[in-house]
Amino acid sequence: ITIKNAIDEIVRRSYLLPAIQRKFVWGADKIEVLFDSIMRGYPINSFMFWEIKEDHIKNNFKFYQFLTEYRSFFKEDNPDIDTKGYNDFIAVIDGQQRLTSIYLGLKGSYAYKMPRKWWVDNEDSLPTRYLYLNLDSPLPEDNERQMNYEFLFLTDDEVERDTQNKSKNWFKINNILKFEDSNKLDDFIDEQDWKNNRFSKEAIRKLRKVVFDDKLINYYLEKTQEIDVVLDIFIRTNSGGEPLNFSDLLMSIAVANWDGDFRKEIENLTNWIYQSQDLGFYIERDWILKTALM
Repeated sequence: ITIKNAIDEIVRRSYLLPAIQRKFVWGADKIEVLFDSIMRGYPINSFMFWEIKEDHIKNNFKFYQFLTEYRSFFKEDNPDIDTKGYNDFIAVIDGQQRLTSIYLGLKGSYAYKMPRKWWVDNEDSLPTRYLYLNLDSPLPEDNERQMNYEFLFLTDDEVERDTQNKSKNWFKINNILKFEDSNKLDDFIDEQDWKNNRFSKEAIRKLRKVVFDDKLINYYLEKTQEIDVVLDIFIRTNSGGEPLNFSDLLMSIAVANWDGDFRKEIENLTNWIYQSQDLGFYIERDWILKTALM
């Protein structure tokens, strides 16, 4: 399916996340590199989806919505959703990090803490950022991230500053969703000052193509309704992947077998331990889980 197909399913809440999934952990820089890979036609690996049809799973197992607004530490938890009596839906077993990254880039926002600032939930410490593409020119070949397209999460003030200085021509990625009709994009290009810049035109047309036309989301659909089987698949597909560590696997097993909402309980405990920013540090879930195991 296309990226736009996947985004539409997330918006309709037809794609959900099972409680066995860990939280979203990708940094802004990794999302930027992912979009560069997509633009350059690099493979982004396959996904694994789980078709949920049985009421006993909908009624007794916990699912979450995708993140639409990420704020480091303060808004990292996926919103709850009650699937009792819910229509059949798809649970994402493998590919949550990539799919959430694509969704945040195209439909959401990302806020991370500024250097030398306290962990305070405000725009001074954690300014809200949106993903942009520089339409002026490609990055130099010797850039340290080996990217061709300059994708960056920027604040409104940063975009305004560069616009006034005419240093860079930033295009907000979310706006590409207006141009499912390629003719409308051509009309938009004709109205811009940069309409004669070859790179600008090729870049924005490529962006529209990878979102609307190219079927980049390749997936395997698991149809079993046995939770133990799916848990085994999840652990096998993730244990060799990028940092799904021991405590993440422990968390998945606990969530699947806990009498109640373990994910919420562990987060409440973590937040309770972190009582004051005056401490200058906080104890993370990983430490609590390993201590409990000990």
